[in-house]
Amino acid sequence: MNTNDNKDDTKPMSLLSLILSVMALFVISALLFFPIREETRQILIGLDFVICTIFILQLSIDLIRSANKRLFLKKHWIDFIASVPMIEPLRFARIFHILRVILVIRSSRSLVKQILSNRKETTIASILLLLVILLTLGSSVMLFVEGHSPDANIKTGADALWWALVTISTVGYGDHFPVTTAGKIVASAIILCGVGLFGMISGLITSVITSPSKMQALKAAQKEKQMKELLEQQQAILQRLEKLERKMSKDIDKLHHNAASEQQKREP
Repeated sequence: MNTNDNKDDTKPMSLLSLILSVMALFVISALLFFPIREETRQILIGLDFVICTIFILQLSIDLIRSANKRLFLKKHWIDFIASVPMIEPLRFARIFHILRVILVIRSSRSLVKQILSNRKETTIASILLLLVILLTLGSSVMLFVEGHSPDANIKTGADALWWALVTISTVGYGDHFPVTTAGKIVASAIILCGVGLFGMISGLITSVITSPSKMQALKAAQKEKQMKELLEQQQAILQRLEKLERKMSKDIDKLHHNAASEQQKREP
């Protein structure tokens, strides 16, 4: 997310958008062209909705931060259309976004440096990507392992997605839960991943709260610059004083030498 419309494609959130765009194309292709079970279809539709929500959130923030909103809309209007949820065929328009980001990545020589320098944005992108991955794997695997048990209460894709979201958030309503041994193992892994994910969120919030604002950082930089200039001036003054001291010392030595010479001439 960047105010610069020409360079935002090399930022971490744009890389996240690239990955999610590829995932969205696979999801929509599966929904439109492959015979899948109703439970799987529910999971894919739910994931498509989550991905579209992330797309719209990112585009909205980029639009708000853009210095030239008209130019941004002119450049990204097809991305807005491709992010409309529940209309699956529109998602194929994300191909243009994928190609655009790939071209920018190929022309960028400082991609790793930009990712490392935007640590907060990289953390946000990582959190969103992990959330989508955990929802996908958690709901799919749980539905697969629980689907063979007659006592299972996670029977549909919607149930699996709801269970995965509740478990990742560490809320645990208890309306859906695994009953098989394999399901409990999967649930344990999802719980641990959810705790780690929200640990990342807590660290990000703490970093945002404790880190100085841009104005404070600018004032600190100006103060540091002034102190540096003051030290340089003091150093220059000291150097001049040293030169003056050496010159005065030479003059005094010269006067003493001349006085001694005059005294020697006066002596018989």
